[in-house]
Amino acid sequence: MATEGKELPSVAILTVNYNSAPYIGDFLASLQAITYPNYRLVVVDNASADGSPQEISRLFPQAVLLRNEENLGFTGGHNVGIRYCLEQGFGYVLFLNNDTVVKEDFLDRLLEAADARTMLAPKTYLHSQPHLLDDTVGDFDWRRGVWRGWLYAKPPPPDFDRPREVGMASLCCLLVPTTVFADAGLMDERFFMYYEDFDFVARAKAAGYRLWLHPAAVIYHRKAAASGGVASPFKVYYATRNRLYLMKKHSSRWRWAAFLLYFFATRLGYVVAYPARGQGRQLGAMFRGIADYFRGRLGRTHQVADFG
Repeated sequence: MATEGKELPSVAILTVNYNSAPYIGDFLASLQAITYPNYRLVVVDNASADGSPQEISRLFPQAVLLRNEENLGFTGGHNVGIRYCLEQGFGYVLFLNNDTVVKEDFLDRLLEAADARTMLAPKTYLHSQPHLLDDTVGDFDWRRGVWRGWLYAKPPPPDFDRPREVGMASLCCLLVPTTVFADAGLMDERFFMYYEDFDFVARAKAAGYRLWLHPAAVIYHRKAAASGGVASPFKVYYATRNRLYLMKKHSSRWRWAAFLLYFFATRLGYVVAYPARGQGRQLGAMFRGIADYFRGRLGRTHQVADFG
């Protein structure tokens, strides 16, 4: 192992918790089994009301538990944790969703490839279909605001086990040197949740950091467990609104204009498809997300309960 005979880098495993009782036990049990010794679990709780903070303290008493008085979202919650990690002097922060289960050597594998200018993502499978990939790493199409060569629910392509530089990764699981925050900044809290990871990675790459897939590290992800599923109205709302915000933030005037033509043309298909599938609430959430973006209503604007 690359870390043998050396002082092991300190790692903060940072996760944001919000009403995670159905799956938090599996997450913590998998962390209890990991073999890398020099880490600390840092949990930021966003005012959970389901007893999950108490369960975290019971099952993982050595964890640092930072409790917010309100739901600050994925972005605000992470920023609370990042500031704590910087104050404590950790060498690396590992962003990790708590709806994941990790292999016991995943952190060893990531650290063996780590350096001061590289962000590292593992191979991520779907928890319910452990032979199929989640869409957490790959290349991003900045013309359309979508993954290029979408890998969601597909088996790994032939070259996927080769470590290599990639264009984009989510924060489902991403190891970053803490210097990145001084160079690229913290999370943009106007996203609240969804697409904030693409914004952060884009800013980090612009600041000179590399992004690598290290497929020897493996985790499993319960897709969109915290937001009610991949097609919930809550997710449709924030993903619609924030995709517009992401593309405006990172586009020239002409690329933004071209994106808008593409975006609204493709929304017409959803106007037909959502009602045909009995998903009227998703259609309403899409329209609400578009309207709120153009009204400048960013940050936390709706909760899951707002969509019925």
